[in-house]
Amino acid sequence: MADLHVLLDGLDLVVAQSEGHVHPDDVSIARKSARQVRDLSGFMGTSLVLPLVGGTGSGKSSLINALVGESVAPVSAVRPHTTEPLALIPGDGDDGLGVLLDRLGITRRIAQHRFPGLALLDMTDIDSVEAGHRRRVEELLPQVDGIVWVFDPVKYADPVLHDDFIMPLSDSASQFVFVLNQVDRLSAAERTEIIGDLLERLRRDGIPRPEVFAVAADPDVGPPIGIDALIDHLGGRLDAKRVQMGRVIAEARRAARLVATAAGVSAGGSLAFEERWAELLGAVSTALSLSGRGKGVVEEALCSLEDLIGRLAAEAGGPFARRLRSELTPERLEMELRGALAVMEQVVPRAKDGSDPVVDPHRRAAAADVVGAELQSRIGGPLRRIIWERATLAATVTGVLTEAALAETSLTPPRG
Repeated sequence: MADLHVLLDGLDLVVAQSEGHVHPDDVSIARKSARQVRDLSGFMGTSLVLPLVGGTGSGKSSLINALVGESVAPVSAVRPHTTEPLALIPGDGDDGLGVLLDRLGITRRIAQHRFPGLALLDMTDIDSVEAGHRRRVEELLPQVDGIVWVFDPVKYADPVLHDDFIMPLSDSASQFVFVLNQVDRLSAAERTEIIGDLLERLRRDGIPRPEVFAVAADPDVGPPIGIDALIDHLGGRLDAKRVQMGRVIAEARRAARLVATAAGVSAGGSLAFEERWAELLGAVSTALSLSGRGKGVVEEALCSLEDLIGRLAAEAGGPFARRLRSELTPERLEMELRGALAVMEQVVPRAKDGSDPVVDPHRRAAAADVVGAELQSRIGGPLRRIIWERATLAATVTGVLTEAALAETSLTPPRG
């Protein structure tokens, strides 16, 4: 499964590589797009990551077991029972999810296959005497897609949950899911009263339109109660997450294509430069070594160089074409060519009688090597730098578009 972090890192690289090559306005638009997708809250991946948070005895582990339809999270009457977080992760995998869990220090992981795309984290109890429990939850909150707050009928009004967590985080109310567990222990009248009181407390916490799911994850008699409605709700959130990730992917693709169009690399980066340059360099070096002092040979070499640069510029297009033409003008080409010939004259001077061409094959080969090395340094180097910068940008854009396509395929796994 594709990792959206790789996609976004690639987009950042596209923006960085486009600096100085495309119009600043286009760079600014692409940079803004990259920043916007980076600023999205929640887990930047295709899985919906939801920790279950609650006090001791609220039944988080039992609720996880009920949601995935099997006993995967251990349950105990000893409180606090969950002393180490546990991650229930999708069996189809999500590369970025493993990175997140590593960063959070959650090493206990079990694959679940009932709810593809859903990752549930059974967190430590936040009202226990262990101060580190609450700190771990606090560090977790900004990095996940939402919080499932699990209450029980006895401690649903605990000030620690309301005053220390929910109220300070009420700006994120849309990410919260509220569950009242163990309702099988209540009469119908008690259930109505407690749910009403809990809703009122949540409104006072700053939750504008709270909804409470009443469940019994592990009733004394019979199957779990209210789980199907909660599963449907979480499925809707997963669908919404996929829509959001689809927008992220589309925006990353749009920004990459904007840069590609502005830079003229939409068709790719290969201009077969190395083969074309090597062929030209060999022909020009040989011709100059044979009769480089002749005016006609110099002019022919200049024409060949100008022709290659003109063809490369036409194929490169956009700002790279302008750079090729502006940095390697006919005047500069002639200057560098004559400079290469001057070096050749010093290293491999004319024959004693001043005649050309150089007849001695060893002297001719030496002259070709000297002028070839000079042209490689004086003209080939600047040419290669521009072509490689273009090819690098084109390759990075292609990588982003490939990652975007892979990420899209992972947005619609079957939910069975």
